[in-house]
Amino acid sequence: MFRKSKISNTERNILKLTSKAKSIIIGLILSDGWMQKRGHWNPRFGIKQSIKNFRYLWYLYNELSYLCSGPIYLGKSKLRGKIFYNLSFQYRQLDCLNEICNLFYLNVDGKIIKTIKYDLFFYIDYIVLAHWIQGDGHKQSKGLVLNTQGFNIKEVILLINILIIKFDINPTLHKHGRHYRIYIKGYDLSKIKKDISPFFVDHFLYKINN
Repeated sequence: MFRKSKISNTERNILKLTSKAKSIIIGLILSDGWMQKRGHWNPRFGIKQSIKNFRYLWYLYNELSYLCSGPIYLGKSKLRGKIFYNLSFQYRQLDCLNEICNLFYLNVDGKIIKTIKYDLFFYIDYIVLAHWIQGDGHKQSKGLVLNTQGFNIKEVILLINILIIKFDINPTLHKHGRHYRIYIKGYDLSKIKKDISPFFVDHFLYKINN
């Protein structure tokens, strides 16, 4: 998509999310994406991935570049004496992102907290699930684990119930240390594979292929 480095306030205010863009962003916030909102300013969205996942980040950037002001950035971090490289990009601060921000974030005593709300049910679709898996899922046996350690047990159970109702599957709750994750069995994964695979980049198809 076309990206302009600078836009007017009028252009900024009339920018809207396509239904596909909205679903992609929601899927990414369920995984590795984040939102920032300061004071009365509109929120912005950001995503960071390991450089080995360049093809996925490049796909996201091209799908959503009309919301961005800058290019993809190369960064690095040091962990246990090793250097790791990553790629990231951020959106402009946009009014159209408030809907998603309000869906996931609460202001508690001046601190912004990420949470899962019941209204998420009305936003979940196969595009959301596909990007949730690509961003934060990993293959386990014939099934798939969704890494939901960032949410509490009540929120993870809510996510499980949404998946049961929306996709007619039966994911299970697994404890991992002090946190909880969602496991989708191989049988259920095979039921939804045809509906989510069109929204996968080839790089991540191994996560849903037996």
